[in-house]
Amino acid sequence: MQSIDFINIEYIFRIIYSIFFDPEHYKIAYEYFLKFWGVYKILAVVFSLALLYGIVYCVNRIKQIRTEEEARLNELTEKTLLDFQGNPTNERWAQIKRHIDSNNENDWKLAILEADIILGEMLTKIGYQQENIGEKLKAVEKSDFNTIDKAWEAHKFRNSIAHEGSNFTITQREAKKVISLFEDVFKEFEYL
Repeated sequence: MQSIDFINIEYIFRIIYSIFFDPEHYKIAYEYFLKFWGVYKILAVVFSLALLYGIVYCVNRIKQIRTEEEARLNELTEKTLLDFQGNPTNERWAQIKRHIDSNNENDWKLAILEADIILGEMLTKIGYQQENIGEKLKAVEKSDFNTIDKAWEAHKFRNSIAHEGSNFTITQREAKKVISLFEDVFKEFEYL
């Protein structure tokens, strides 16, 4: 008969068992382990140094990336501020102020309507691309827009003027209050 070659699992487990629990094999395993202890220490030190190098590299790389991101963010912020400062809004705002200071109620309404148009342009420049000002204001996160409530109040007042037309009456005091709300919003984003 021919012999069949195969792996004897039981034999392998018996050797492993005897290494740990048979005193004679334990002594042999201990001596064998001592032979390689020096090599193990060297490998452990090299491996530890490699890991330490990896940690230091990662920390430095994270700092470098953070610095690059901050520089990019500062650049975008400066660009946005320059866009706002280069806007002809100041001339329009002066016209709004002249309308508010007049004695004509229609001029006051016109000032509020014009300020609302500027609000819409500002929201578009900030990045809100919705169809109308109401939708843009709904899309705003309160944490990104400290004066959102003032913007809403001023816009609602403008809607009353637009929908009621000449039937809507307003005092100069109310008109100045609404314009001051718009002004607070524009100042938050340095739009004036």
